[in-house]
This record gives sequence, C-alpha cells and structure tokens, in this order.
Amino acid sequence: MLRKTFNPKFKLKTVGFTLFDTIIVLAILGLLLAFTWPSLSKVRCRYELEMAVWEIHARMNQLRYQAIRESIPYRLKIYPNRYSIEKYDRISHEMSWVPVTTALISGASLEANNSPAFYPEGTVSNLTTILIQNSAGKYRLTLAISGRIKVTRLKEGSG
Repeated sequence: MLRKTFNPKFKLKTVGFTLFDTIIVLAILGLLLAFTWPSLSKVRCRYELEMAVWEIHARMNQLRYQAIRESIPYRLKIYPNRYSIEKYDRISHEMSWVPVTTALISGASLEANNSPAFYPEGTVSNLTTILIQNSAGKYRLTLAISGRIKVTRLKEGSG
C-alpha cells in the first residue's frame, strides 16, 4: 500500500511503502523461489552433464591436433570422475607414457572401455566408447580410428 504523507514543516510530500508491504513482497518472492528450486536443480544437472561432454569432446580433438602438430603421440586416460593426458616419451630409454595433466570432471561420472592414443598421422588407436552420465541423463562418445568423434544422447535405461 502506497502511503502519502504531508509534512507541514518542510512542505514536502513523501511517498513510500510500509514495512508490512515490504514483508509481504519478500514472502511472495520466497515462495516463488521455493517452487522453482527443483527445476533449477534439474537445469544445473543438465548443464553439468553437457559441459562434461563438451570438455571431453574438445579435449579429444585438441589431443589429435596436438599429436599431429608436435609429431608426438598423446593418450587420454579416463577415470570415474577425472581424466588424464599422457605424452609418449621417446627420449628416455623406457619408451613409456609420461603424465602431462589431470583434470577433474564435476557433476558427472565417466566410464571408458579403453584409453585412446592419438598419433602424429592423425589416427587413433583403440576404438573407444566413453559414457558420461549423471542424474540428468547419459551421453556416449564414440571415437573411431580415423579420429571422428560421434556424440549420442542415450535414452533412459539404455547403456
């Protein structure tokens, strides 16, 4: 309720809301937030899932081009909540994979059937299927020997 008061001392009219009006508006906003919170949570889960898919997809493309540019093989290892990148070490006599970096994936779980290696010729060893999932859904990334990455959103109950 808008109140108008007249102060004869200053000859000013003041217009404003009462404390009661402000409390009612805040209560209504609180109720609206309480009703929309579950849908906001679903949106956040879907966003985290799609960001995880985008990150793994982009990282695989980056590793393929990096292997071509540097003429050194790279490998992507997938763990349940993180991935690591390894570089092939030709300099040492062991000829082994050396860890380059590790990154965490928040809000989604990862699962892969093997670890793809990206070669300087642009090819990839080990046909790889990576499942990325959370409560919002599930995606499958399929990596072909040619380096092509296919992203598929899976329906509920499929694996």
